[in-house]
Amino acid sequence: MSEAPVDVIALAEARKLAKATKDFALADHLREEISVLGWQIKDLPGSYELSPQPTFETFTSFDDVPETPTNARYLALIKVDGWLEDIKTCTDALHERAPEVAVLLVDVSGDTEIAEGVHHIASAHGFHEIHLTRDPGWGPVMRSASEKFHAENIILMDPSTVLLENPIPAIDATLADPGVVAVGWRGALVNIEDAWRTVDDKGPGEVDVLLGYFMAVRRKALLATEAPHTKALFYRNADLELSLELRAHGGRLVALDLPLAQGRHRGYHDSEPAMRERESKKNYDRILAKFRGRSEILSPRR
Repeated sequence: MSEAPVDVIALAEARKLAKATKDFALADHLREEISVLGWQIKDLPGSYELSPQPTFETFTSFDDVPETPTNARYLALIKVDGWLEDIKTCTDALHERAPEVAVLLVDVSGDTEIAEGVHHIASAHGFHEIHLTRDPGWGPVMRSASEKFHAENIILMDPSTVLLENPIPAIDATLADPGVVAVGWRGALVNIEDAWRTVDDKGPGEVDVLLGYFMAVRRKALLATEAPHTKALFYRNADLELSLELRAHGGRLVALDLPLAQGRHRGYHDSEPAMRERESKKNYDRILAKFRGRSEILSPRR
């Protein structure tokens, strides 16, 4: 543990007790007090580690983040939970193969080493970066980042996705149709015969839903929707909910055979299974409650 002042150590000890008694609201408050004093705390099994605040700015929530016009036609939003090597591989390919795309890294890892790594990557490539002291969830991150950072189109992108070539020309050609509001790499159709409980993968063409590995959405259309911006803590099925919201607002979604590859999808495979299934079910339950039976919002069946 770093040599922190006694008042910071006292707050850290109080926070350790709060976590042990499951008073997580108090634990969050004490973390913020520690941050105000210029230190950050990393949780360890049964203990903690204190270190000086990094040179870059951190925020307790998106409320404190200033609005930033990027003047970019495309802004890629990447939520950083960890796995810095994946972030580097993903963003190196973005920088090399689609230099016209602005990039925003939203670090919610709570890990000093990862935060420093994100800052190094952002500084090296001229990317935007935000460091939050806690993770508000996939939906709130995507919504709030889209509100704060202005661009014509927002790319929701998982760090498991890697560009092999520049996909922007193909996306531009498809978005030239004003009725198309989102373009993605993988799409699916709602299985009506299964009472909307499942979706079936579909190749290129108009789809009911796009998957969040890589989807470019008109910012105005995204901000006009309601979901998955406040309740979707986990990404799985939240991308489907957002897709159906876009269609319910009259937009069309198109899947393209884009020059992308996918590595290990750590956000799913390396997440805690019980949390993953619980939050995924919550997301899909909202889909069923809001959309099941509304066949008029689905893409044409041939």
